[in-house]
Amino acid sequence: MTNFESSTKTILADRKQVFEFLSDINNFATLIPEGKVRDFESGRDYARFHIDGLGEVGIRIVTENPYETITFGSEGSVPFGFSLQVNLSGTDPGLTVMNLSMEADLNVMMKMMARKPLEDGIEMVASRLTEHLNQRQWT
Repeated sequence: MTNFESSTKTILADRKQVFEFLSDINNFATLIPEGKVRDFESGRDYARFHIDGLGEVGIRIVTENPYETITFGSEGSVPFGFSLQVNLSGTDPGLTVMNLSMEADLNVMMKMMARKPLEDGIEMVASRLTEHLNQRQWT
């Protein structure tokens, strides 16, 4: 397994609010970068989409530890198996500290080709999530 981790991000909302938003994959449709992802289909706990240059990708929520972690796993005909964990922490009522960690089952050749795009990708996802959540009007 190859591990990737995003930098730590700060979200201006309670952990409960952030967790509830992230535990519904339907909410991810607003985060998809235009031109790189197409055919996005989702339900509360799964999504399928096509990433240009990578192919068809499916994810599903595997485990949830309320207000602390959500683990997504690969599903379907993905180019390689992976798990993606969202880690939430913080004690301040209006702030959540978040980072993403990913484990990917890459063979040697795939590791050489995919390392940089996956490192950049996990950081981009963490940044886009943070940006989106910090602009969101929480009720």
